[in-house]
Amino acid sequence: MSASAGRILSPQFLLLWVGAFTFFLSFYLLLPALPLYARGLGIPESLIGLIIGFFAVSSMLVKPVAGWAADRFGRRPLMLAGAALFLAASLLYGMSRTAIALLGVRLVHGAGMGLYPTGSAAMVADLAPPARRGEILGFWGAASNVALALGPLIAVWLSGRLGFSWLFAISAAVALAALALAVVQRETLPAPAAVRLGLGAMLSRRVAYPCVIVFCLMWTHGLMAAYLPLYAESQGTNPGLFFLVLALVVAAVRGYAGQVSDRLGRAPVAAIGLVLTAAALAALAAGRGPWGLVLAGALHGLGFGTAQPPLMAWTVDLVPAAERGKAMGTYYTALELGIAAGAIGSGMILPHAGFRLLFLLTAALPATGAALALARVRRAAR
Repeated sequence: MSASAGRILSPQFLLLWVGAFTFFLSFYLLLPALPLYARGLGIPESLIGLIIGFFAVSSMLVKPVAGWAADRFGRRPLMLAGAALFLAASLLYGMSRTAIALLGVRLVHGAGMGLYPTGSAAMVADLAPPARRGEILGFWGAASNVALALGPLIAVWLSGRLGFSWLFAISAAVALAALALAVVQRETLPAPAAVRLGLGAMLSRRVAYPCVIVFCLMWTHGLMAAYLPLYAESQGTNPGLFFLVLALVVAAVRGYAGQVSDRLGRAPVAAIGLVLTAAALAALAAGRGPWGLVLAGALHGLGFGTAQPPLMAWTVDLVPAAERGKAMGTYYTALELGIAAGAIGSGMILPHAGFRLLFLLTAALPATGAALALARVRRAAR
């Protein structure tokens, strides 16, 4: 897909989309199962948040180096390494029986997440015409949301009928497919950047503002990843229902949200998404049973699907082509930092507040992000 042609459905973009789908499906097959698996091993709920959050901590630490490496060595090597680590982690979960062992596997798994999306997103940005960047990044991101729609439901069904060992094996097989698809990718790095590894080469100051907003948004994801399965089970509801509705709505809106941001600007569209995310948390606090999860999942999907594409495109807009890998590394560092803080912080608050108050308190984070985005809109209007 060349910038001049401006096409979305090129063979390489489709290959990237399918590769991202398989990579994230391997991850989302485990999303609702790991908290339940850990609890079945007798691990306390407060430590479950730490285990889930360790994934994001590992990914966050790898992301800046991945951004530098994507500009220095290419996008494809990161995708290969990330998929290989996902394959290894999926196999290792079945051998882990203690909190320490699970924490170690989460570090391996998180490193894979630190590598693959950074390389893949930079490759998509290389292929996207600037005038359609938000739209194309939005449609590429929908691959992870389709995986989210399928993964948790399949995971609950598989773990309930075949057990966790089979679930881990299937997740490994899907990761192997992602690795095979990365092997046949064509490198898109225009020219290697001969920059030594250092803090300035890993993190971009240019993109700090949208990345702070990303942190506010992704705190909510950390909460959901760690504790939504336990909350849904306490309500007698399949957590896959929430994730299914969330993912379908995100997949439906994110490409169009990116398209609107190409026309109207990144900040106002992102602000709308953040307000909807805050409303979803309020709905979780107020609702009960399956319909409460459906409503919250729909609002959360609208919020994420609306906010993520403009925030990612905003990040890419602020840097030259030679720094796209670094920009994506910074973006994903903020993303993983938000997830880690949300998972670990929620584990510290939950014993004292309970689920409903926790949801209400967390709503303040996306509301703050919306205020920051609107402040940028007002500044631009002056």
